[in-house]
Order: sequence, then structure tokens, then C-alpha cells
Amino acid sequence: MTKRSGFVTLVGRPNTGKSTLVNALVGQKIAAVTHHPQTTRTHLLGVVNLPGAQIVLVDTPGVHRGRGRLNREMARSVRAGLEGRDLALFLTDVSRPWGAEDAMALELLKGEGAPPVFLLLNKMDLLPRRDDLLPLIAAHKERYAFAEVVPLSALRRENLDELTRLMVQYLPAGPAFFEAGQTTDQPEKFLIAEIIREQAMLATREEIPHALAVRIEADEMKRSRGKPLRVLRAALVCERPGQKAILIGRGGATLKALGTAARTQLETVLGVHLFLELQVLVREDWREGPQAAADIDFRHLR
Repeated sequence: MTKRSGFVTLVGRPNTGKSTLVNALVGQKIAAVTHHPQTTRTHLLGVVNLPGAQIVLVDTPGVHRGRGRLNREMARSVRAGLEGRDLALFLTDVSRPWGAEDAMALELLKGEGAPPVFLLLNKMDLLPRRDDLLPLIAAHKERYAFAEVVPLSALRRENLDELTRLMVQYLPAGPAFFEAGQTTDQPEKFLIAEIIREQAMLATREEIPHALAVRIEADEMKRSRGKPLRVLRAALVCERPGQKAILIGRGGATLKALGTAARTQLETVLGVHLFLELQVLVREDWREGPQAAADIDFRHLR
């Protein structure tokens, strides 16, 4: 029986490695990870099952300055991810200087009733000298009374055991919230869309990311040469004809390449042979329309 359990929210400015950390702690991909900021658009739950403990991780969108309906929905998602939590993890990227968005993220953690906050100094593998760590820790401690300080590298899985040990210590006694073996609250369709979106973002570099949504249009099982074959059809939704051209690429090369990469990952995650058909649709200013929240919230995916 689980002796300790609780909810732990990750907060930080964009691109500090929150989704990478969630995936590493859970032990499988449940959140899209790219070099683009704002990859995460809603709060995701990852479940870490341990002997005698269950940690429920809440990954939130990176805190940043922005306008528009989509950005407002992402800010709301961050605030919702902090309500009633047992612990918060404040991530910083040691390879970048402290900035206004770091300060905005930290401000969200202050106030009456705030949970204990760990300072996670992520991307330690990018720090030129380990001697630079102590001044960083001292500067951060002047900004907030952190309960614990943990240097780590989520990408290289360095010091994650220590982080896990400390998180368990701070969790209250109680039963598990999720069944043993469950690693996320996200439906499979959401994870499929996230993997496709991740590969599209990686393929298009800086040109598309924020203007892209993925919608699963069809999902069915068939048989091919006597073997089961899962057939998925998805739409990449962008805002401009020029963005559509970038996603498709010359002679369809970009769409074919990102489709192949997404199919390879999906076959690994889902454990089935897969046929993936992609199309690109233009929906002008979809981020500003009333459906914007639905496009980033798994509960509305269809």
C-alpha cells in the first residue's frame, strides 16, 4: 500500500526542461519536447510509481509575456496547475541568465498557502565550470526561501534519484491517486497528437511552432497481409498559406519526413504497426478564435 502520495507542480519560464524532466521521472514520453519555447500548452499529469509512494507530476506551460486568447489560456493553465499542490518545483536553466520571465514564474509561487518550493538548477551539463554553481545558488536563495536546492540534468538523468528521494520526503501520507502502472491521465489520442506536433515543430524549426495545432481525424484498426494495422489520419492546422507550404515542403518532402519520424515514435509508444496519413489545413487566426482553448485541451480533442 502506498504510504506517501501527492501532487507536484513544475513551474518555470519557457524552455527550462520541464517536459524533459517529467518524461525522465515517469520513464516514458508523455509530453512533447523540442528546442522551441512553449512546447507545452496545457498542464499534463505524469505519474511516478515508487515502492511506498506515488508522485503525481503536473507539467505546466512556460511562463512568459504574451498576448491573445491562446496565451491567456496557457496562463490560466499554469495557475490551475498550482492550486492545492503539495509541492512545487521551480526550474531554471543554468546556461541562461536570470530574466524577467524567471521572475514572473517565481512570483506565481509566492503568497499565502503556497506549497514548499524546490529550486531545480537544470541543464548542469551545459555549465562551463561546476565552480560557477555556488554563486548561482546564492543568488537564487536571495530571491526566495527554497525548501531544497537540487542541481541536475534532466536530459542526462543526472541527480534524478536525489530529487525523487527529496520529493517523497515532502509528500503527505496517503493512498495512491492512480492505479499501479498508470503513467499519465492523458488519453491516448492526446499523446498521439503531441508526438505528431513535436515532429512537425522539429521539422520546421523557428517558422511554425506557435501557429500549429494537430487534430486526430480518424483512428481505426485494419488488417494488412493478415496482420493488424492501425490507421491514423491527422490534420496539421496552421494559420497561413505560407505556413502550409513550409509544412509540406518542396515536393511534399517535409511532410513525408515528419510523418515518418512521427510514425516511428508512435509505433514504439503504441506497440503496433501503423499507417499514418497527414494533411495540412489552413485556419486563419485559429489561436484567437473561440475554439483556441479546445485546440490545446485534451478534453476537447476529437
